Amino acid sequence: MTFSDKVVVITGAGSGIGRGLAAGFCRDGAQVVGMGRTAESLEKTAAEHGQERMHTVVGDVAKQADVDRLFAEAIERHGRVDILINNAAIYPRVRFLDVDVDEWAKVLEVNVLGMARCCRAALPGMLERRSGRIVNLGSFAWKGPIDRASGYSVSKAAVHALTKAIAAEIDSSTYPDVLVNELLPGIVRTSMSETGDDPMDVYAHAKAVASLPAGGPTGKVFLRGQLHDEHGGGGGVKRKLSRLLGR
Repeated sequence: MTFSDKVVVITGAGSGIGRGLAAGFCRDGAQVVGMGRTAESLEKTAAEHGQERMHTVVGDVAKQADVDRLFAEAIERHGRVDILINNAAIYPRVRFLDVDVDEWAKVLEVNVLGMARCCRAALPGMLERRSGRIVNLGSFAWKGPIDRASGYSVSKAAVHALTKAIAAEIDSSTYPDVLVNELLPGIVRTSMSETGDDPMDVYAHAKAVASLPAGGPTGKVFLRGQLHDEHGGGGGVKRKLSRLLGR
């Protein structure tokens, strides 16, 4: 599938998984509007991977004014947002009792409230057009929390609940082509982890979730590879989709 007629907003697009997602969507023909906190990182993503299809917005999803500006610029340039990829997140490695509670709360401000702000900005237009996809990047960190990860673990538990809650409020009979799902990319080499897979590899899996058909799964969690044919063909995706949809 190509995205030649789609407008994609990606948060955290300056590096890591966000950079890989921007590269993939641009390569497949989408118009990408990418947000990040560092201008230099965003410019590098656009210069190396944007293929003149990427517009960058410097800002922080934890700030409502920045989120408003992100979507205002997307609408001004392209008239709509077809796909929202909520990727922005922070992962401070600090013990619960060693950090000020306000600093600890900043993780939830970015990872959860920032995501909620973006969903609230994107959904009205999607519902009006009766078409749209939201993909929230999640993690299983909340299922097995580790040392110095309480804020991140709690935030990803909330992302899981938020995704399901938003999807539950969208009447699938009225809006079968508006889908909200969670993607777990697994362990990926980013500023959060020195080990794992190449962040560029995540795009194939995000693409599969963003390509789910009208009437497809919503409010679901997809593990990396669940919808992607590891052998590179489309048949595996179609067979897995058929099983998921009961066809």
